[in-house]
Amino acid sequence: MITLLLTLFVFGCTSSQNNNPISTISPILENTNVISTKTPAAITMTATDTITTNSTKPCIGASAPAQWKHVVVLMFENHHTVIGSPNLPYITALASNCGTYDNWNDADFRVNGTPDGEYNSKPNYATLTNGLSPSAHGILTDKYESKTSAESIYDQLNHAGKTFKDYYDAEPGGCSVEFNGAYHDPIRYYTSMASICDEHDVPLSNFMEDLNSGNLPVFSMIIPSNDHNMHDNSLESGDAWAKSFLEPLLNSAAYQKGDMAVFFLWDEDSPVPNVLIAPSIVPNSKIPVPTGNPVSHFSALRTWEEMLGLPLLGDTKSAPSLLTFFGNP
Repeated sequence: MITLLLTLFVFGCTSSQNNNPISTISPILENTNVISTKTPAAITMTATDTITTNSTKPCIGASAPAQWKHVVVLMFENHHTVIGSPNLPYITALASNCGTYDNWNDADFRVNGTPDGEYNSKPNYATLTNGLSPSAHGILTDKYESKTSAESIYDQLNHAGKTFKDYYDAEPGGCSVEFNGAYHDPIRYYTSMASICDEHDVPLSNFMEDLNSGNLPVFSMIIPSNDHNMHDNSLESGDAWAKSFLEPLLNSAAYQKGDMAVFFLWDEDSPVPNVLIAPSIVPNSKIPVPTGNPVSHFSALRTWEEMLGLPLLGDTKSAPSLLTFFGNP
C-alpha cells in the first residue's frame, strides 16, 4: 500500500513541478516568524508502517513526526558556490532530492540582516550554537583559546536532561585533543561546559556505532577535520567525503524511523550553502524568501530548539523558523 501511495505521490510531485519548479509556499507569518508551506499532501504513515527511504531518496514528503528524536548537524567550510556544480555530483543531487535555501546568511549579519562585522569560522560556529551575534557573544576570531560565558544549546540540552555530543575527526581524548580544525568544535567554546566537556566531545569514529546501537544522542554536531570539510582539501574530495559519511546515515534504520532531521551546513561566506534532510521534506523543494528577517544561522538554531522542545536562545526568537519546511504545522 505504501509503495502505491509513494508512487502516486512522486508522480504528483513530478507533474506539479513541471508547471512550477518550486513548491508554492506562502510568505513568512510576521507575527510568529514561522515559514508556512503549501506542499503536496504528505504520505500518511500508520504506527505499523516503515518509511521507505534510502540514501538516493532520503526525502519523500512523509508525515512529520509528532516529536523529533534526533537532530544531526554536519558542518563544512568556506564556500558559497557548491550546490549545482557539475563537479560536486553528490551534494548537488542531495540538495535536489531534499531541500535547500539560496540566500542563507552567516554570522556577519545580525538576526535582522544588518551587518555585524566580517568574521571567520569560529564566530559563526558560536552564533549557530548560542543565538547571539559575534559582537554580543564575544568570539571574534579563530583563536583556539577564546571562550565565552554565553548560554548555548549545550546548556539547554544539559538542563533538560537530553543527550548531546560533538563528534570530532580525530583520536579519543575529549576536549583537549588537537586536530586540524579543532577551533571548529563549538562545545569547547563555552566556559559552562568545561567540567563535562570530555564526556560529550568524542571521536567521529564513534558516530556510526552510536547510530546503529540505538545510542545516538538527541543532538549531534559533526566536525570533520580541515582535511575533509573543503577548508584545506578540494571541493571534489569534500563531495566524496560527504557521500561517505551521509550515505550510511541515510541508509540506517534510525533515519528510516522518520524522526531524525539532518542539517548539512557551511560555516561562512554568505550565501551559505545548506541542505536540509528528513523523510518529511518534499523532494526538490526550496525554503521561501521570508518577509521580515532573513533566513540565517539564527534560523537553524531556532529550528533545532523547536524540534527538541527547548526555549529560544538569544536572538533566535526573531529569526524565521524552518519547522514547517520539515512538515510540522
